[in-house]
Amino acid sequence: MAKYFGFSKAPPALIALLVQGIAFVLASTLCWLLIQLGFHFYKWLPALACLLITQGICAYFLSAQFKMAHWWRYIHLVFPLAIWVALELHIPTSYFVVGFILTGALFWSVFITQVPFYPSKPEVWTAVSELLPGKKLRILEIGSGLGNFAIRIAQLRPESQVEGIEIAPLPWLISVVQAKFLTSRVRFRLGNYEKVNFSDYDLIFAYLSPAAMPELWDKALLEMNSESLLISHEFPVPGIDESQKMRFSSDQRECFVYFIGQYRPT
Repeated sequence: MAKYFGFSKAPPALIALLVQGIAFVLASTLCWLLIQLGFHFYKWLPALACLLITQGICAYFLSAQFKMAHWWRYIHLVFPLAIWVALELHIPTSYFVVGFILTGALFWSVFITQVPFYPSKPEVWTAVSELLPGKKLRILEIGSGLGNFAIRIAQLRPESQVEGIEIAPLPWLISVVQAKFLTSRVRFRLGNYEKVNFSDYDLIFAYLSPAAMPELWDKALLEMNSESLLISHEFPVPGIDESQKMRFSSDQRECFVYFIGQYRPT
């Protein structure tokens, strides 16, 4: 259904908001009709609880129609009822405001890019450093999070220029503070990697999500030089055979290495 209304490329959070809005209208209409027919909610549950339960059920089935990921359906089902529980417990609204601000600052990238916060492990950082040729390189970590990968690579490869870009404000701020504290040469930027020209770099390291991989691959093929590398941790490019696969003893997740020149037409 989403594609018929032009929502196929909309962020899932916006689609979820639309689903809950429609579900609320449907649930309100149904409850009003039941009241007109003489149904008394208070015999079983408060009217508000019945309304929100109905809204959750409607949202569950609507999310399926909108082709949302299956786990969204359970969020839609529980979310309205969770609001009623919070109201019944009289939780101060200030707690929700603080929680919203902190969560938004940490996971803002999920709303825009569908890329949650994924940290990589030290063994990955060392393996990537050993894979690179022994010369000065321009390295960019996209979705740099707290900056651990970029800072460690800069330590292992001091001759190279290392940068990181992160769209979520709180992880970016932590990475900047950490770089200052460790006197690291890494430059961290706040922004969307989609606006960065990949042709300026010899290595792009990504730890994103399956949803981001097709567009990342298109951008890499369009902009990166033939001698450059794209390395994706855990998530391969769908439908494309990697040039090399890196496995780790302490991390079951693999790195997928793509030598860009291998995929350019001859």
